[in-house]
Amino acid sequence: MQEECVSLQVCVSVVGALECVVRRCLGPDGGSVLFTRDTGETLITRHGQRVLRTLHLQHPMARMVLDCVCAHAKATGDGTKSFLLLLAALLRGIQDSHMQRKGSWSIPSLQNLANRLLAVSRKELEDVVTHKITPYASLYCSHHSYKLEGIILDLSISGYISGRVGISQADVLKRVLCEFYHKVSQDQNAVETISFIHSHFSFLHTSVTGLPIGCSEVIEGLVVTCDWSVWTEPAGSVKALILYESFGASFVTVGENISVCIQKDYLHRTESAMKQKLASLLDLQVHVVLSSVKQPESVLQWARLNHVSLLECVDSAQLDFLSNISAAETLSHPPLQHLVMLKYCRRVQLSGHRYACLGTFLHMHTLVLCAPAPGFLDQIVCVSQGVFAMLQHLSQSFCQTLASDQSQSPSSDQSQSVLSSQDLWGGILRAGGVLPVGGMFEFLLHHFLLNERNSCDPESCRLLAEALLCLPRTLYSHNHRRFLNIQTRFLDDLKQWDKTKEQRSEMPELKFGFGFSESSVPCLESVSGKKQLVVSVLQCLHRLLCVGAILNTRCPLRTGPQTHSEEDEDEEEEKPKHSNSTQSTDL
Repeated sequence: MQEECVSLQVCVSVVGALECVVRRCLGPDGGSVLFTRDTGETLITRHGQRVLRTLHLQHPMARMVLDCVCAHAKATGDGTKSFLLLLAALLRGIQDSHMQRKGSWSIPSLQNLANRLLAVSRKELEDVVTHKITPYASLYCSHHSYKLEGIILDLSISGYISGRVGISQADVLKRVLCEFYHKVSQDQNAVETISFIHSHFSFLHTSVTGLPIGCSEVIEGLVVTCDWSVWTEPAGSVKALILYESFGASFVTVGENISVCIQKDYLHRTESAMKQKLASLLDLQVHVVLSSVKQPESVLQWARLNHVSLLECVDSAQLDFLSNISAAETLSHPPLQHLVMLKYCRRVQLSGHRYACLGTFLHMHTLVLCAPAPGFLDQIVCVSQGVFAMLQHLSQSFCQTLASDQSQSPSSDQSQSVLSSQDLWGGILRAGGVLPVGGMFEFLLHHFLLNERNSCDPESCRLLAEALLCLPRTLYSHNHRRFLNIQTRFLDDLKQWDKTKEQRSEMPELKFGFGFSESSVPCLESVSGKKQLVVSVLQCLHRLLCVGAILNTRCPLRTGPQTHSEEDEDEEEEKPKHSNSTQSTDL
């Protein structure tokens, strides 16, 4: 068994290599990464998670960091590149503090520091965000409420996608995603709408390559990426049958080893049973058949003669989704599985291909995402899916805050279970759930951590505060003087805000963030998402610093609950003996 020692320098080198890859992709001014293979295949993307997954990571520490990044991105849908930048800055800060002490970090001292930093995320970070950053965000939003009211969703989506696609593409994508949300919502419960889109996004979108992103649109109904095998224009609402198996076995092809007598009897019984099943469809007044498998040619002929539309090779998961949202009636006799009522059936033309479109009575809509190349299309799909993951995390955080406030003040008459879109985004605005993008959260957290008087661990707070500035510094890396000017101006405004807060006078005008002008406001980002980013980075840092050695093994690694009994040990001991005896026999 080979053993590899892990030092702080190893962690800095591994994370620093990952940081160099994603650093150039951060922010609206960031670029894309071009991946190439020996086969000539290329991929151009700036999506952080896709960039990391495409890399061939061999070092175990790099793969462990990737697992932490993916877990965070799955929960919040945001922060892949910022995660690595902050993690690398923290590791370099720890290394620099060791060099200033002119000593060496031992493994116990590193583990102690990791525990202290993790404790900061549980106490000081929670206190600062809850009692200082959130009130400032609420004051900022209330001061600019005349500009922010009614467009919180648009600005939050813009803040998310501005650093993931180009500027011109971001405008088109934001418009389509907002339109998709509003059409699916239909002024219903906003929290449930976001959760529904996030959970079923794979069924609610269709990817089309070969068209510019400007051709992306929202289509009423559910688009199925296959064309009708038999098409008859239905009039009005129709009854549809959902199948998961064939009506009957197809005719035996020539060359199969079956006797003539058995073949004739088999074909006769199969054809008779199939006719009975097809006749039952007419009794049920079925005009549309949706099948997950290929049906025999005789079924297609029957459908043409009886003016029944037939759609084959539909994804079974998509059929399950259609059954669930349409309250399907389950039939007892196979293979007739489910009956659903459809509002309409039609064909749609997308990039030279014809697809089926099914209308439901729940007014479902499909998000059609277009891009000229497959790699770019994959990036657009990942960004769109991440938008709703971010919105879900933002809405759930607000609902938790609202539930906590209601538990403290039972007289509140607003219920989190019936929040409309206006109530949700207006509540997030008033609660200080969003801040302008471009470093405002990092500047605030940096300032408050350095000036935290009740901190039990000033050194850990200082390490985290100094590392936080790496994010805005990278955003303005093309103009370092601009970063210094923004930081100085922001700290001056922050002091002025503190004075006006004590004197209870009028709040000063604070101009900050990307895209801010006299007539518009900057894009927004979630405070809870930023807080979770810092917590996830500190958890990953704790895992890295607590690793003392890397052991290479050939045995399978069990990550789930292990139920290893004595019988398993006896079997494992017998396997080598059996293999040795077999080899000696062969020889």
